[in-house]
Amino acid sequence: MFQLKESPIHGRGVFATQDIPADKKLFQTHALDNSIWINIKPNCMYNHSKKANCESVTEGKYKFLVCTIDIQAGEELLIDFTKDKDLEQPQEGWSY
Repeated sequence: MFQLKESPIHGRGVFATQDIPADKKLFQTHALDNSIWINIKPNCMYNHSKKANCESVTEGKYKFLVCTIDIQAGEELLIDFTKDKDLEQPQEGWSY
């Protein structure tokens, strides 16, 4: 359902290999361990965008990637990192 490949936005990104409906919980991206969020790779390798099509949802000690709109096969999965302060925040030069 997903593929990690080169991104036109930055480095590598996570791309849909099939159509995905809005509100679909995709996969676990982080786990809380002793007050620190641990990345689950490659699931956490999505890119930041102000034109996000997904969001990070926290459920207890886990974070999940959830679609906010219908996503077409081939589209990159993107979230707005500023909406989840537990995630790495955009740095200067992050233009997308």
